[in-house]
Amino acid sequence: MSLWVHSTLENWDLSDVARLNLPHSIQKLNLVKCKLTAIPDEVRALENLRELNLAENELGLLDGAFAASATITKLNASHNVLSAYNASFPLLTTLDLSANALTEFPNAVFASSQLDSFRIAGNGFEIAAMSTAQYDFFAGLSDFQAGFADVSSCTTGSLVYLQGKGVCRLDIAAAEDPAIVMRDHGADKAEEPATPMATVGVVIPDLPIPNNTTKKYIIAAIIVLVVVGMIAGVVALISLGVVGGVARAVYDYIGRWQKKRHREGIHEDTPLFFDQAARASYQKEMEAVEKLFPSNDPVLVTWRIDYDSVTLVKKLAQGAFGEVWLGQYRNARVAVKRLIQEQFVGVAWTKLVDMLAVIEYMDGGDLRTLLDKKSPKRLPWAEGGIKLQYARDTIDAIVYLHSLSPVIIHRDLKSRNILLDSKKGAKLGDFGVSATKRQNDMTAGVGTTRWLAPEIARGEGKYTEAVDVYSFGIILSELDTHQLPFADAKTHGTGIPLNDMAILQGVSSGELVVTMSPTCPRNLEALARRCMSLDPSQRPLAAQVAYELRKPDLLL
Repeated sequence: MSLWVHSTLENWDLSDVARLNLPHSIQKLNLVKCKLTAIPDEVRALENLRELNLAENELGLLDGAFAASATITKLNASHNVLSAYNASFPLLTTLDLSANALTEFPNAVFASSQLDSFRIAGNGFEIAAMSTAQYDFFAGLSDFQAGFADVSSCTTGSLVYLQGKGVCRLDIAAAEDPAIVMRDHGADKAEEPATPMATVGVVIPDLPIPNNTTKKYIIAAIIVLVVVGMIAGVVALISLGVVGGVARAVYDYIGRWQKKRHREGIHEDTPLFFDQAARASYQKEMEAVEKLFPSNDPVLVTWRIDYDSVTLVKKLAQGAFGEVWLGQYRNARVAVKRLIQEQFVGVAWTKLVDMLAVIEYMDGGDLRTLLDKKSPKRLPWAEGGIKLQYARDTIDAIVYLHSLSPVIIHRDLKSRNILLDSKKGAKLGDFGVSATKRQNDMTAGVGTTRWLAPEIARGEGKYTEAVDVYSFGIILSELDTHQLPFADAKTHGTGIPLNDMAILQGVSSGELVVTMSPTCPRNLEALARRCMSLDPSQRPLAAQVAYELRKPDLLL
């Protein structure tokens, strides 16, 4: 096993130091603000180097003469005085050349085929035009920062966008070479580059283009997904599964083509498509892209609706990656979930990020909010009462997920993720961390602390759908006491409430269990305790729980 060695020298004057005496095992090295005018030979000789930070020095040249050139993955040479970059690092994933003195685009960058993050802003040029292969290279980066001339029209190619700035994508047949065309920083941006300029152009080797070019165009039209409604009984459960299933299918579909995403000119600053005036200017481009990628994936087409028929009324909530709006669709109230554009980049980035999921609107909020507002006396356990019905609705949804092949494990069951409606009962939502039951799918630490099963709290990588049954047992305790799980758990002697880490430790060992109220029906408490068994094999199946929640003697 190799030892990761990390060394940092900052604000040292190393300009006249003959030897740094660095250990040969160093893999991560920071030499920041050290007044370096050249890279020390001792650094170049490090054979195990993986990450190198040379920011804020006085380097004028950076080449690939490193013993570890074939293994370096991250390089930061920002805020130097580089006039040339001639390095070749085949495994490089992160490169920062920003704030230097480069006057032309460095050809050597394209040799780093694994590059995912590239910054070159703050140099002495702005990019005005490039070849299709170069455009595809840049558009495939999850993080790309550069200076752009932001042209408004092209005579030798097509106007496309990178980082919201207009650039000319040159037709290779019409150009003498696939050169990047640049302007001196600060040049008149009203001028359009007519042809590649040899004095500042860069010729690069051919870049690989996918054989099936249509695969480059992921989600080439704005897609709206709808989960319509409510049919009684079992079909109501199916609608729950469709919400998760379609969302999972869309996520997987995007993920498969993350590196071949949409490149055809609708940039990341495209206005919301509900702005019809702004949308008109993009219509022609969208229609052209639609011919190349008709969005005919059978999973998506089944749920596609006309986006003009959806109206946003009021934002209801916002999370880390999305926001939920109250909307109107065909004279009915719907809930519209929209990805937040800034957060979407890097998760599954397409150039067209206005993807919505339109689902039924639940007018009762979530279960946690209801339990906070009502006391157990006002909402007692009773046959025909809403608490028992909400419990049954929730376990029915879990039964459906666990009946699929492969099994879907929700992994984030909690009262906040149970949505309520005055007519439709309870629905299970938020499939953001759900996973199929495959050997390599399980991830330790997924879910919210107070609802985590002991095996997840212990960091076990392999677990089963029994983790959902445990979380449902915790939800039964919430329905009983109306309190958050372990709200009454306190440290010995001090009476201070336990923090999440202490709760995790207690749950993982079995020493800490949730409290049920003295008025909880005996059979219901026994069922909840079985669901929360420390041993997953001793927990009942979701289908068995659903059956027992309907037994006549449950509330005895």
